[in-house]
Amino acid sequence: MIGDDEDLLAEVAALARTEILRQVIALKSALAAGDAPAARREAHTIKGTVATLGAQAVRDVAMAAEHAARDNDLAGAKAHATELESLATRLVSELTDYLESPRTA
Repeated sequence: MIGDDEDLLAEVAALARTEILRQVIALKSALAAGDAPAARREAHTIKGTVATLGAQAVRDVAMAAEHAARDNDLAGAKAHATELESLATRLVSELTDYLESPRTA
């Protein structure tokens, strides 16, 4: 989606790095409160955030959480949220490594 624009990729990666875990926490909070519509919205937001980065595995789990919440399957959505948290943590680590690595001009 970003093409070969390294500067744009760095901007998107920096923004995603700060937002992804916050979004996962919001998803888990909505699920803990039993708020399926809010959980669906949060999962949808995560899906969009990670899709921009091409993080397909994270996107797929976010979509599964979104669908479970849409179907009012809170237990299923919670299971996906737990997996999502693990994947998102790994993605944030990879984004940090990318942002802290020297880039060639």
